Amino acid sequence: MGHLRSLALTHFDWDLEHGGGFGLMAIYRLEAKIIGRRAKDKAGKVIPGKQVSMLAKAAYRSGEKLKDEARDKSFNYTARSQEVVHTEILAPEGAPDWMHESREREAGTDIGRARRERLWNTIETVEKRKDSQLAREFVISLPIELNREQQIKAIRSWSEQELVSQGFVIDIALHRSKDGNNPHAHVLATMRPVEGDGFGKKPTNNGKFNGRGRAGLGAKQDLKFWRTSWEKVANDSLADAERKERIDHRSLKDQGIDRLPQPKIGPEATGMKKRGRVADPNKLQAVRRADMDNEVVAFRRDIKENGEVSQQGLGGQPWWAPVSVNLARGMQKTLELGKQAVASVFDAAREAKARFDSWQEREEARQAERTR
Repeated sequence: MGHLRSLALTHFDWDLEHGGGFGLMAIYRLEAKIIGRRAKDKAGKVIPGKQVSMLAKAAYRSGEKLKDEARDKSFNYTARSQEVVHTEILAPEGAPDWMHESREREAGTDIGRARRERLWNTIETVEKRKDSQLAREFVISLPIELNREQQIKAIRSWSEQELVSQGFVIDIALHRSKDGNNPHAHVLATMRPVEGDGFGKKPTNNGKFNGRGRAGLGAKQDLKFWRTSWEKVANDSLADAERKERIDHRSLKDQGIDRLPQPKIGPEATGMKKRGRVADPNKLQAVRRADMDNEVVAFRRDIKENGEVSQQGLGGQPWWAPVSVNLARGMQKTLELGKQAVASVFDAAREAKARFDSWQEREEARQAERTR
């Protein structure tokens, strides 16, 4: 199967080289959700008697220790600080002085932490209902092709353009994975715009969710707009950095790409896999199934269009030749592993027998000593 992957990639590279329908694609991801006061389980059901603290949410994303004044409780996530590479708060023109943060002097410092703590404690006070919507969160993948400064500039530009300009206060945290392959930003936005020395009324129901928990028409339109605008900002940033990669917010089908989207595993299952633990087998099976189907997508397309598999990019040899070689190698490897397993079993049996013989000899010696 590994060789099938290499064949598919070869075909993909050939399409690029010869002006096919594919382009150099950077990773696209923009998710938006509402953080409400009512705590919910993973299935989206309300947990009776449990409420969400915005201070806990903000502390987790910023890797800091923040105190929830209403609950008289501190939330300490400084252990995650190594994953957080940048934080800053953005406020619209005319906002109170305490909401404005000097990027160069205060971002990531105790002063920035104090502003963050005051911001979300203020929101906790303003939002009085038990089922209040406290903030909107965006999770946005940052093009790995950009350096750190370019990534910060891109997410700051998008936040100012789409959210700060509408009067909202924004709390940004840039994260990196341990392997460095998943730079992304968490953008927390107030649900209320700044008004006077505090916050005004929430806008219309565009961002609301209906009683069944699904996004209403206005929310869907907003999400589509945000996804489109991030595509433009990111692609402009890639162009400014003289990179050829581009992102596209559209689905693979809408892009005309004959490839199945890979099911989302989720951060919990991904973390378990990295730690060597068994994650949800159904999720992993779905991912493997999509990977296997995508590995032969080039073959399916060739057969559909030409009635046979193209040999372009395969050195002129039949498509089945490298596959058969790979299968033979796989079978040989399986036999070798089988032999090693059998040998290991015999070694364990011999070791166990040796320990038993040694124990039996000692017991016989003790018995003979007692009978003297």
